[in-house]
Amino acid sequence: MKKMLILAAVALCFGCHKEPCTDPFPDTGDFEYFIFGTSYGECGGDCAKIFKLEGSQLFADDGLEYLSTEEVPFQTTGLSFEKRTLAVELSQQLPTDLLTETNGQIGCPDCRDQGTVFIKIKTGGQVQFWFIDPDDAKYAAFCEAVREAVQKMK
Repeated sequence: MKKMLILAAVALCFGCHKEPCTDPFPDTGDFEYFIFGTSYGECGGDCAKIFKLEGSQLFADDGLEYLSTEEVPFQTTGLSFEKRTLAVELSQQLPTDLLTETNGQIGCPDCRDQGTVFIKIKTGGQVQFWFIDPDDAKYAAFCEAVREAVQKMK
């Protein structure tokens, strides 16, 4: 019986091996940072939910109630790995056409109380930002993906 236990222990020790260590963070692409979120003008309380994906960290806005400029204060404590993974997936859905748009407003964000989708990226030292009307046909699917991601971040 003692020999069987020793044999079983040896088999367990040599039969198990660790997987090679890999980076647990998915690729964030070429962005130095990717900021995204939603804002609503006709609501009470915390009407903006903005997030910043930078390197291996995801940060939530720091008490921003409404988005009025492209400058957003962020918390210094990162969010969970699961939320960061959602943000990475969203950054990979960024429409390439958006990158050719002029900085500023696309459509009429929050004009009909439909809210605003905000995107800001930094690539190669260049910053681009957009306040997007979620009803704009060209970007409606991406805006919906942003809204869904923000909902999952709460």
